[in-house]
Order: sequence, then structure tokens, then C-alpha cells
Amino acid sequence: MQPLVRAAAFAALLAALGALGKTPRAKAPEPAKAPSTVAPGVAASCGPRTLPEGDVCIPLPPPGRAPQPDGREELPEDTPSAAERSPLVPRRPERPVAVAAYRFPLTAEAAPPVLAGLDRPFDLSLEAGEVSPGPGAVLLDASSGDAVVSLSLEGQEGPAEVAFVGDMLGETVVTAHLVRDGGRLRQVLLVHGNLDRPSERAVVGAPLEAGDEIGFVGDSAFRGRPGLYLEARQLREGTSLGGLDAARLRHDIVSIPIDVRNVVPLR
Repeated sequence: MQPLVRAAAFAALLAALGALGKTPRAKAPEPAKAPSTVAPGVAASCGPRTLPEGDVCIPLPPPGRAPQPDGREELPEDTPSAAERSPLVPRRPERPVAVAAYRFPLTAEAAPPVLAGLDRPFDLSLEAGEVSPGPGAVLLDASSGDAVVSLSLEGQEGPAEVAFVGDMLGETVVTAHLVRDGGRLRQVLLVHGNLDRPSERAVVGAPLEAGDEIGFVGDSAFRGRPGLYLEARQLREGTSLGGLDAARLRHDIVSIPIDVRNVVPLR
């Protein structure tokens, strides 16, 4: 090959190589984005620091009160009692205000006056400072030894069941009732406290029909003030009595207090 031709070929090769160096590289394909694990935003139906619980909005614990592994709140000193912090499902507008309009777990003809609760403050001294009346609860006038009987609540389906017998608000018997409310089945607890003693029928797990004797009025919580303490609570959704520590039945994380007039039957 002639020198001139060889030089021209060499120059052409260099130019080609230079052009190759300037060729833009193809962009690597961007990795596909992983699907978001965050649920799309929805409009909140409850206010700030509240969570929906059925038809009501339940306040979250105040900041700094972290739940413990067993579900209890860690509370600083000088904190209001659990009952004072509890949210309350108030009396429904269609339910009568007057206590005399309702049947209570005493004899069928009894129309007991209210000693404390509802519109009257609980200013009676308790035997033990660790227990406190729940919001919406009531202390009904009754004589020591009066029979306390099981109720069939508004909308109840099937028999009630004994859920707890022991020391809670003095001598206490708690009954569990399956109630249909607004097309949904809810479990409602009735706390019968300040008893003298439970009856022989009051055995945990035993079914109860309306009128079955479950205990006797006393003053085991309110010393010197005999009467029937009555409190209604609704188990939180997703909570089951099976395997639940009975001592925690009145804890806010387990059940919500209800005005007793929402659940006891009318006369």
C-alpha cells in the first residue's frame, strides 16, 4: 500500500474511533417502582386524636402514656383514675331520662331511687381507693340481702353468661350479653357491684335467663351504704371474652362505658 494511501486510511480509522467515543450511551432502564405499602388517604370521620369505634369516636391516650406489653397504660403520678379518663357512650336521645322508666336487676316491681351516678355525683367514700365508679354507672337504693337478678337487655339474643365473680367493686358479678344494635351484634357487660355475696348460680361461664338470681345486695364497696352498683360496658370490636383476663374487663382498652339507660329494658 502506498504511504499516502496508508496515511489516509490511518486518519480515517482515527476519526471513526473518535466518533465512537462521542456516541452517547443508551440510558439504563429505570427500575420499576415498588408498589406503595401506604393505604390511600381517606377522609377521617372522627376528630384529631380519636379513633372510630362502631358509631362513636374514642379519644386516644394523652401523649406520654404509652401502653405496656400487657395493654395497660403507663400513667404518671397524680393522674385521674381510669374511670375518670374513660370515654362514655351517652344516653341516646330516644331513651327516657327518668330512671323510673327502666327495669333494673332487682325484683320486677322495684323502682329504686338513685343514690349516686347519672345526674348525681358519686361522693360516697369507697372502702378501697384503687376502685372507682365508672362514668354512666349508677348506685340504686336497695336493702341489704335484696336479691339481684339477671336482666335481658334491649335487643339481646340468647341467654346471658356469667363473665366474672369476685372482688372488683366490692363483691361483684359481671354478666355478658349479646345484643343486636343497629344491625350489628355487640357484646355488652353488666357490672353488678357492692354486693354482699354472689348466689350459687353465679359461676363463670354459666348461662343465665332473665330473672335468674345472681347475688344479694350489700355494702362491700360503699361501707354503710347498701345498694346495687350497676355499670354497663361494651366490649371493643375485635375483643373476645375467651382468654381475656377478667380483672381487665373494665379497662378502657378492653371495653367502653355506656350510659346504663341505653341497655336496660323499659318497664
